[in-house]
Amino acid sequence: MDTAYFCSMKWAIAIIGFIVLNQSVLAQDKKIDQLEILYDQGYYRKVLRKSRKLLAHPEYDYSGLPSYYQALALFRLYDDPKWRKHHKTALSDAVESYETFVEHPSYNDYIHAHYYEIAGLKSYLEKLEGNLADLGFPKDAGLIRDFSLEYFISIKAKPDTHENLGTPDNTANESTAKAQRDRIVDYAKTLVGIKYVWAGADESGFDCSGFTSYVLKKYGFYISRTASGQLEEARKVKLNNAYKGDLVFFGSGAKITHVGLVVNDKGNQLVMIHASTSKGVIVTDIENSTYWKPKLKAAGTYLD
Repeated sequence: MDTAYFCSMKWAIAIIGFIVLNQSVLAQDKKIDQLEILYDQGYYRKVLRKSRKLLAHPEYDYSGLPSYYQALALFRLYDDPKWRKHHKTALSDAVESYETFVEHPSYNDYIHAHYYEIAGLKSYLEKLEGNLADLGFPKDAGLIRDFSLEYFISIKAKPDTHENLGTPDNTANESTAKAQRDRIVDYAKTLVGIKYVWAGADESGFDCSGFTSYVLKKYGFYISRTASGQLEEARKVKLNNAYKGDLVFFGSGAKITHVGLVVNDKGNQLVMIHASTSKGVIVTDIENSTYWKPKLKAAGTYLD
């Protein structure tokens, strides 16, 4: 084989490999998205089992999230006395797994995207530390304290959802806030027609909370991946005051099962854009919907 041809082929293969690698790093993976959903829903044993399966496959070495969710699940499960009794090394395993996550090249990006989860974990670990100390496990309590001091010292218990956008000039607060709401809604409308996909969180397909988190992320707001989590984190708004850019939440009984993004101006009847299971991303007039209006539970916002 001609040497020049052989060299050119090597370069071509290397370039293709580089492109494929970068696409795999940047693309969202449904199995990893599932870890986030299950964690938000409190299925820690499932999170632990599934994260370990992903860590066992070299094809997932590109992502730091399996290690991250393995650590979070182990920390959460350690609060269960029965589980703790049969998994004595779980706490040190959680710390080790989180340290592996910290060493990932995209660690800072992950921290940015999962800030709320980590803030929640910090609060949880403070309580767990106290519980373990009271139960007579000073070594475990000390391990948690040292871990938190090393990795969570800069994490706020109640993070400011606006800190990534800076503080607008006081004289222009109202107009700046309105312009931002307009941009968010205009962008959301460009996604109308994208199909519904369970656990979908990108333009290949959305579920309801995947859609709202995707839209707000474009404007610097990193919010929970589930509808219930989004309501819990949001600043509450009266339903008759909800307007462009706010979120509306639906459910049966006390359970929140759906979320949409409000698109109407102040004073107008509620209209939302959302990912419906039957038609994908659509615009729906809530007030005239016999299906959605009875299920409307609450409104919240991350905006000024």
